[in-house]
Amino acid sequence: MNIPRRALLLGALLLAAGCAQVSKVASGQVTVGGRIVVDADKDWNQFEQTLSDGTPTWTKEGIAVDELKFYAGLKDGTLIAPTPSEPKGQAPLAFKAGMQAADVVALFERRYSRGGSTFTLEKVMPVTFVGGSGYRFEFSSIRKVDDLRLRGVGWFAVRNGELWAITYTAPRLAFFPAGIAEAESIARSARIKS
Repeated sequence: MNIPRRALLLGALLLAAGCAQVSKVASGQVTVGGRIVVDADKDWNQFEQTLSDGTPTWTKEGIAVDELKFYAGLKDGTLIAPTPSEPKGQAPLAFKAGMQAADVVALFERRYSRGGSTFTLEKVMPVTFVGGSGYRFEFSSIRKVDDLRLRGVGWFAVRNGELWAITYTAPRLAFFPAGIAEAESIARSARIKS
């Protein structure tokens, strides 16, 4: 598999700068963010801190390559990504309890198109997620920092005014097809911790 040099360089810079702490996520039942439980068939790596945000993020190939992000019960007003570099006048990426499905998808569109990256929504469909009605959306993106073409999928539901979501992104040609089945399995197993 050929990884673009800029993606490898970005990952190496993150690690070298000490901006990322990595821990192993063993296969089995895993609680993520203290509030969502998933079943992982294989081991993953979890990044405890990244330059982008504090969202629990798992990866197989490295943070600049593939990302499985968990948004575990975000309350009204919680940011899905930090805003320090937002252009003046642009609204922060905050979840609002009254958001409809289209609003949540638009929130993730803004998250993945930040900094000049592109986002193309391909499909939205109802699914069962975290034990009830939810949605699954598919998208493609070109990441501006390295011109990497990504494919992505997200699952979400709003329960009692809180957002529960998982997103998976990876380079579209090799890594996405190799990892999507495992990401789908994790999303299907997701449940709210009781």
